[in-house]
This record gives sequence, C-alpha cells and structure tokens, in this order.
Amino acid sequence: MRIITSIISLVILVVFILIFGKTWNTGWTITIVVLWVLSTAFWFLVTVDALRRAKRDLGLIPEGDAFYLDPEGIEFVFPKPVRVRWSEVTGFKLTGRNFGAGPALTVDADGQEVARIPVSFLDATPAVIDSAAQAYSLGRVRLDTGALDRIL
Repeated sequence: MRIITSIISLVILVVFILIFGKTWNTGWTITIVVLWVLSTAFWFLVTVDALRRAKRDLGLIPEGDAFYLDPEGIEFVFPKPVRVRWSEVTGFKLTGRNFGAGPALTVDADGQEVARIPVSFLDATPAVIDSAAQAYSLGRVRLDTGALDRIL
C-alpha cells in the first residue's frame, strides 16, 4: 500500500511541478522534491519497521488455544498460564497501538494487569470475544474496545 501511495504522490508532484514549476526558480523545485523524497523514505521506513515487528511478534504464536472463557472465568494458556474468576476481573479490554502485532487483549484482576495477548494471535474477533465474555459472566464483564478508536 505504501508503494501505491508513493507512486500516486509522485505523479501528483510531477504534475504540480510541470504546471507551476516554470513560475519559480529551480531552488524551490529542488526543495519540494527533496522534501517529497525525505517524507516518502520516512514513511517507508516506518512501514518496514512495523512489518518487522509484526513478523517478530506473530512468529511467537504457538499452536493451540491462547485462552478459554467459561462460566467460572478466563483462563490464559499463552503467554503464561493465568486463571481469573469473573468476580476478580476489574478490566477486560483492548490496549496498545497499531505497532508490531497490533492491539492486545488484556485482563486486569484487582486493578493489576495479569494477562496480555495480541489480538492478531487470536482467531476470534473482538465482537465474538465480547459476546462470549458477556454471556459467560452473566453480563458482568464486557470487552472494552476503546483502543480500536485510536488505530482506525
């Protein structure tokens, strides 16, 4: 996607220079081209770094289930075994940014984060996880998806 946007912006830059470039000196043209190259290189490097982080994070995924929801509570199997009863859950939310493997599903018990797993590790969508948590906890616990607002 970054390559496509770079090509589109290059075409716009060339058209802009062809239309308006004759009315200003060469210094302005060079400045605009250098700024475009620097901007494109910066965003390309940001994209490469994000992809590198995602590949590293996703490479950590083991085979099998990451966590279970049941009428008793939440049991995480990965990255470390943790069991939290519904009555102990003080937070069940998506946190983090869109770097690496993306936002993570976290569980807080008694105000402390006890488990975290990137959403990209999971087969279920946040909506499915929220529905299951709400059903198993009898409406006491819902998945807070506020972090998705920051990455969209």
